[in-house]
Amino acid sequence: MKIFQPRKLYLPAMIIVGVVLSLLVFIGFSTYWNLHHARTNALKFLHQRGVATIRIIETSMQSLWGTGASKEESIEQLILNVGENEYVTYAYMLNKEYEVIHHSSPLPAESVNLWLKQTSDKGRFFSRITRLPDGTKVYEVAEKIKPISFSRLQDSKAFRRYNGGTIVIGLNMSSYEMAQHEDFHHAIVMLSILAVLGGGAIFFIFVIHLYHRMNQRLREAQEYTRQVVDSMANGLLSIDVDGRVLSYNNLALEILGLTEPDMDQLDLRGIIDFQTSGISQTLNQCVTILDREINIMQPGGEQLPLAISVTPISTTEGACQGAVIILRDLREIKLLEEKVRRTEKLAALGKLSAAVAHEIRNPLSSIRGFAKFLSHALKDRPKDREYADVMVKEVDRINRVVTDLLNFASPLELDPVHVNPAKLIEHTILLVKGDAQSRNITIEVNTENSPESVFLDSYQITQVLLNLMLNALQAIGAGQSLNVGVARDADSAGISFWVEDDGPGIAKDHIEKIFDPFFTKREKGTGLGLAIVQKIVENHHGRVQVVTPLPGKTYGCRFIVLIPMDLEARL
Repeated sequence: MKIFQPRKLYLPAMIIVGVVLSLLVFIGFSTYWNLHHARTNALKFLHQRGVATIRIIETSMQSLWGTGASKEESIEQLILNVGENEYVTYAYMLNKEYEVIHHSSPLPAESVNLWLKQTSDKGRFFSRITRLPDGTKVYEVAEKIKPISFSRLQDSKAFRRYNGGTIVIGLNMSSYEMAQHEDFHHAIVMLSILAVLGGGAIFFIFVIHLYHRMNQRLREAQEYTRQVVDSMANGLLSIDVDGRVLSYNNLALEILGLTEPDMDQLDLRGIIDFQTSGISQTLNQCVTILDREINIMQPGGEQLPLAISVTPISTTEGACQGAVIILRDLREIKLLEEKVRRTEKLAALGKLSAAVAHEIRNPLSSIRGFAKFLSHALKDRPKDREYADVMVKEVDRINRVVTDLLNFASPLELDPVHVNPAKLIEHTILLVKGDAQSRNITIEVNTENSPESVFLDSYQITQVLLNLMLNALQAIGAGQSLNVGVARDADSAGISFWVEDDGPGIAKDHIEKIFDPFFTKREKGTGLGLAIVQKIVENHHGRVQVVTPLPGKTYGCRFIVLIPMDLEARL
């Protein structure tokens, strides 16, 4: 199952949030600027309209001064006409004492006088925004009447009345307020949309956070399940109804001798016989198979004994949609069973050998005594004395066989001490050095990597090395060599003794039998030497390995004796 990475999920959400925030800032600034710009333009338009209206009044007044009509009544009518325009709320004219002389509608003179007195010295035109008693906003534009406009009538009484006066126009701001309200409403709508988008982005982040937490818990559960499955002491596989492998643990790969790339769409039928193992029965009938023993062929050609258990995977309707297979490696169990059978066999053989040896040894002593007597009595008859000497030698050989039988049959009690393994090898070589020199055989010694001390039974290990060296000397001829050594063994965390020769080696069909009692290919061998070697080594909780032929050669043989370094803790 593919799981999106949290970073990949958070990135688009953060981009969306960033875009929304940027839009919020941009729209907010843009709205503020638009509102300010629209307000400024609207006020500028109102101001220009008011100035234009005042210009019209001034022009009309100049025209009236050139006619014979009543000036004051005409100006009064002019102001009333201007006040009737839809964009004009009121219009009025004041004298230089700020007294209203003409108006289109009555006004509180006190507020007008106060404003004009405060602003009349700021320039030719001046304006303000004010509110009427009913709350209506009005934009007022005022201008002092130009004296030069009436220079021809400077001596007249009417001129003096208007000279230095002020014209005030109050403009209706309803259209300005309506446009401003619409802009503000539009900005609120845009901000609301962006707020919804921002809320959606925040909710999206919240959902992704929850998904991430759930995804993390799911991965933790999957990892825990994987560790549990990988920690199983048996191999585990799951397959579909077509036999394709869906899941597995590492031990299953090890048992089947496969790698992970090999498991991609692997058909298990090519490795395990579905009929013999019962897998077909499970897939077809949804029945459970427990601990059925089978053998499979590993890639190296080795037969591997397995115990297989198959459990069906059923749907809610009861149909079988696959199976779970548990593989248990039986190699160690088979070795233990073989060891038990061998131990029982050797125990029975040991009892028989001990009984026979005791029965044989007594008459052998008598026979040897009479043979020695005949050899002494027939000293004047060389031919007959030779026969008597042969009888003594053969009786001695039989006695050695009986002694080996007794040694093999009797339990070996360990008497371990801390010894130097290199010196142990040197002592054993002294026992066979004369025989090797007489046969022109070279003995090579390798003790460079030997530990200083090891805990073992020095007498019994000497017997092991002596038996192995004697066998090697008998397997090689003059001019050949024997290699003996000891070193730490990194793989087994123990100590390794070895005896290697460059003789013909051991035939493959004999390797499994060489440790059986009485198995020998030599005419004068008893077949008990290697059996005793194995018994002594097993008493030391060790094992014996045989390598033949030697690596890279077609001949030679090496016996390796592995003894654990922690023997003292095991005993």
